[in-house]
Amino acid sequence: MPEWGVESSQLSDVGQKRQQNEDYVGFYEPGCSADLESHGRLYVLADGVGGAAAGEIASQYAVKKIIHAYYRNTEGELATRLQQAIEEANAEVFAQNLNQTDHREMATTVVAAIVHGDELIVANVGDSRAYLIRGEAIEQITQDHSLVAEMISDGSITAEQAETHPYRNVILRSVGAHESVKVDFFFRRLAPDDVLVLCSDGLTRHVSKEELADIARTYPPADATRRLVALSNERGGHDNITVSITRITTSQVQGETASAGELPEVPPIFKVKF
Repeated sequence: MPEWGVESSQLSDVGQKRQQNEDYVGFYEPGCSADLESHGRLYVLADGVGGAAAGEIASQYAVKKIIHAYYRNTEGELATRLQQAIEEANAEVFAQNLNQTDHREMATTVVAAIVHGDELIVANVGDSRAYLIRGEAIEQITQDHSLVAEMISDGSITAEQAETHPYRNVILRSVGAHESVKVDFFFRRLAPDDVLVLCSDGLTRHVSKEELADIARTYPPADATRRLVALSNERGGHDNITVSITRITTSQVQGETASAGELPEVPPIFKVKF
């Protein structure tokens, strides 16, 4: 199985209307060929909910915890390891909610992607999305766990009506809201020049998937992330905006390379005041 090279970039912006950024994005690209073979590369994006500092705490903690737990686990299939990492994050955020005396609860969406050779594994909880761009085509890999997505599915409203629906921000699944969490998984095969995009709904409410595809395939990832965030802000920036773009290159990894991203050390017990 070939281990293709990648070019990736991540960017998060507070937007034009919010006082703080409750989105968070992280990634780890091992430089060690053994770690690449055993785990691949991991990209994680989260959109916190809960208001005040709560959503910000939940999203940052979930991203760091998932990356940390995934790379510390060497048993079982990659998807199983990722699911266990998300479940650990869910359990610790949920436990923190139970300990809050002011009844404020926090939770977060999570979309995560493993790139392992030509294998793509995507995990999703909530309405942050993963897209795969190949040539002129773009595929939304994930399915939103939101009220309006269910209403579209059962024919109650159209996709156009969902864009302005008063309940468009109601999500039906999140990390930390309940004692257990259901995670959706999706599997694809990758090829050179494919582009993987993870993003929060702060981007997709202002930028169509066709525009996203055009920018992501035309520009290098660092330039594309800046252009997408700028376009969303130009159109109102009503929410935090976060995007991660990973392009699969035509070169194959040979030997050791410099690692990228962070492999965070996360304490086993989530202790935080907010």
